[in-house]
Amino acid sequence: MERELIYLLYDLCAKWGFCIPHEDFEQIIKIEYYNADDFAIHVVEAEGLDASPEATWVLRIAERFKERFGTDEIDSSTFIDRVRGIKENW
Repeated sequence: MERELIYLLYDLCAKWGFCIPHEDFEQIIKIEYYNADDFAIHVVEAEGLDASPEATWVLRIAERFKERFGTDEIDSSTFIDRVRGIKENW
């Protein structure tokens, strides 16, 4: 799951300019459970922008999360890499 969060954060940086500080990046990838909205709020907060749940960037990043993971929540204890088709135990 950590690897996939890293990939998503890199995509957000490359495509939309959300290149968050290293400390925030490290904190985000270590969280064991995420839902799309909480992930988006953390990213937007790290970028120093309005992180209210209805803010445009929060909604867009939450949607990107759902597209990447095929669900609106992920948990490290049950995470299955959809691309590789394997359960990961980081």
